[in-house]
This record gives sequence, structure tokens and C-alpha cells, in this order.
Amino acid sequence: MSRLRAALFPPPNHGSTDQSLGSSFGLTVVAILVQGLSRFGYSILVGRLMGKEALGEVNLVLSLAVFLVLLWPQASGTAAAKFVAMARGRQDPDEHLAAASFTARSAAVGAAVLGAAGAAFTAAVLGLSWGYAVSSGLLVLSLSAYNYTRGLRAGNNQFVTTALWDCISSFTTLSLLLLVLLAGWHWVLLLPLITGYTVFALPAWRRRSRARLAPGRRREILVFTAWGSAHLLAASGLLHLSVVIGRTYDSEEALGLYAAAVSLATPASMLSGAMMTALSPSVARMFAAGHTDELSRQVDAILRTMVTVFLPVFGVGILWAGPVLHVVYGPEWQAAEPLLVILFFAVSATSFNAANARLNGTESWGIKVLAASNGVGLAVGIATILVLGPELGIRASAVGYLVGSLLSALLPLLFVWRLDRLRWGGVLLRILAGYAMVLAGLALLGGEFRVLPALGVTAAFLSIWLLLCARDVRPLLGSLAARLGRARG
Repeated sequence: MSRLRAALFPPPNHGSTDQSLGSSFGLTVVAILVQGLSRFGYSILVGRLMGKEALGEVNLVLSLAVFLVLLWPQASGTAAAKFVAMARGRQDPDEHLAAASFTARSAAVGAAVLGAAGAAFTAAVLGLSWGYAVSSGLLVLSLSAYNYTRGLRAGNNQFVTTALWDCISSFTTLSLLLLVLLAGWHWVLLLPLITGYTVFALPAWRRRSRARLAPGRRREILVFTAWGSAHLLAASGLLHLSVVIGRTYDSEEALGLYAAAVSLATPASMLSGAMMTALSPSVARMFAAGHTDELSRQVDAILRTMVTVFLPVFGVGILWAGPVLHVVYGPEWQAAEPLLVILFFAVSATSFNAANARLNGTESWGIKVLAASNGVGLAVGIATILVLGPELGIRASAVGYLVGSLLSALLPLLFVWRLDRLRWGGVLLRILAGYAMVLAGLALLGGEFRVLPALGVTAAFLSIWLLLCARDVRPLLGSLAARLGRARG
């Protein structure tokens, strides 16, 4: 019990070293997988038991809340992860505690303002019931606290703690959701999610510290948070805006189909999100300690690993999009298949994000490059939705998200490739070859899904991909074999 208590309620970590990136990544995968499955289960239960319109309303409020959190609180969590990790790299416990306290206050102020705005917007503009309006405001508050404390724990290198609290939070969320559905309390459908996020956040929230940050450091954190908000808004806001804008061009049923596609496509990005979460504090600590050569080698290795592992995951998802929809939601949701295919392509483009960690965690201007790159993607994506919306309806939202995602992913990668003189030409060619194989597979399979041809195309795709990635697969297998050997020993 004492070990469990220490894992659940650890003190601030002032150490200047981190656990291995592999361990951090594995624990983050567990944490994000559990939380992602909770959100996924939410969509399945609501969609199965209450239908397309209810799922559309729930995801509309959730998309609004996530979008508002991007405006400041989530970037406060990113700032906590960076500046706490940098204080650890400089071995400065006072700055460590002061940075955690200052970012907590920053996140709290932003959450309060945005929570009130969310409740008002839900009632006055979206025209939903008062239950949804109140839930919207509370969801902004709880989701803000969740994102901030997740960043703080990452900065402290407390990945075991994060995984444990994600499991507790997810269990709480789904248990309460079942009670709400069985009781028929449809007006509080979002309350279980709000409670789960709150349970995760409360034990880690930083209280006021006696240590004070220098005015220059406070200004640096606020500037970073502002630019980080612009970056996150541009990078992640497009998906949530596509839901809100798409509602103006199509029916509630079509919005429900799009919500189902979003719920299936976004969990596939959990692995890359886990890698980004595990990598970013390590990058910031190495940069603060002056280990720039090691930093470049790690960013290069991580990109190669992401491409090798994640592209085939999305490729298989694209080839089997129809059966996935049929199994998860049922045959009446089959019309969402084209939307899911487009979203899989879009989300896969954002998954090769090692360059983002390099820019986010090092020089102060790096976050500005990310914000500008993602701003271009956001503007072009929204313009695409607005132009194509009258003709394509909800499908324009998926196409706009795809176009914006491609730009947002490509520009930072090209910048870091040029900046650090990395050998990424072959990696980019491999990405293009992978996408070309997936498109060729879709063309061969045609409009009607058949199991045996799909199995053959999938096996051929994975075999060719393994040959293309043989140079990067061998080190991965060697590292895995070494870990297994140490575990047995």
C-alpha cells in the first residue's frame, strides 16, 4: 500500500535525469490508450443506445469544449511540461516549484473565463438545452485541469502516476455513464466525463509556492503559452471546428455519421501522441543541459520509428474502414465509411510529429514556427470547408481537415530537416510510397468489400512495407530483444 500511495501521490521530482524513453513511451501508451478507449466507449454507448442525433449533440458540445481549452489551458500544461523539465535539467528546485505554481494559476484563470464563454455559447448560439449549457462550462473547467496536470506530471517525469490516474479516471467515467444511461438521465450525459477528468486532475494540482519566478521567466512562460495556444489551436482546432462548421451544411444525422468517423479515426493517433508526450520533456531537459548532439540523434530516431510503426497502422485502418464501422456501430452506420477513410489519411499525416517536439521544447522561437505552420493549415482547411460545404455537405469537413492536416504536418518537418541537416530524404520518399500503396489497394478492392481480397491486399502492403523499412526495423527488433533478455534475467 505504501508503494501504491507513493506512485499515486508522488512529491515533485527534482532529479536531473529521466527514465528511459522506451519506458516513458510504454507508460504513456498505456495511459493514453486507457483514456482514449474511455472516450471511444463513450461514443459507442451513446451512439448504440441513443442514436445518431444524440451522438451528434454530445460530440458537438465536446468539440466546443476541446476547442476552447486549446485557447489557453492546454498550452499552460505544455508550458508546465517544458519549464518544469528545464528547471530539472538546470537542477534548480526553487524554479521548479515556482514554475509549477505559476502555470497552475495561469491555467485556472483561462479555464474560468473560457468555461463561462462555453456555457453561454452552447445556450445562445448552438441552441441546446440548459443541461448541455451547464455541462459545457463544467467540461471546459475539468478538461482544462486534466490537460494542465497531464503536462505537469510529464515535466516531472511521473509517467507511472499518469498511467495509474488515467486508469482510475477512465473506470470512473464509464461506470458513471452506465448509471446515467440506465437511469435515463439524458440531460447529464456529459457529467461522467466531467467527473473522470476532475478525478484525474485534483491530486496533481499545484498550490501556491513560496518560491518566486523572476519577472523575465514569468514573461517567457506567458509568451510561450500564448504562442503555444496559437500552435495548438491551429494544429488541433481544425478537427473540432470542422464538426461545428459542418453542422451548418448538413443534417443532424449526417453530423452523427461524421461524429462516428471522428471517434474511430482519432484513437488511431494515440500512439504518436504518446511518443510526443514522452519525448517533449526529454527534449527540453537535454536542451537545457546543453546536450544538443544527443537531442538531434534522438529526434531523428523517433521520426524513423514513427514512420515505420504508425503508417502501416493507419494503412490497415483505411483498407478495413468499412468492416470496422460495421462491427463497432452496426450496418446502419456504413454511410460513414468515406468520411472515415479521409479522416484516417488526415490523422496519419499529423502522426509523424518528432519535428514538433524539437521545435516545441528547445529555442524560444520554435513555438512560433509551429504556430505559423499550423496557422497556414488552419486557414486553408477552413477555407476548403467553406468553399466545398454547399456542394459536399459534411464530407467537406473531412476534406478540409485533410488539406489542413497535410500542411500543418509538412511545414515543421521541412523546417527541422533543413535546420538540423538531418538525412530525411529517404524517410519522406518512404512515406509517399506507403500512401501510394494504400491508394492502390483501395483501387484494387473497389466499392464492395470482400474479405479474401482485402486480406491479400493487406498482406501484400505489410510485406512490401517491411522490406522498405528493413534498415530501421532491425535496430527496433534488436532493442526489443535486448529488453526481453534483461526482463528474463
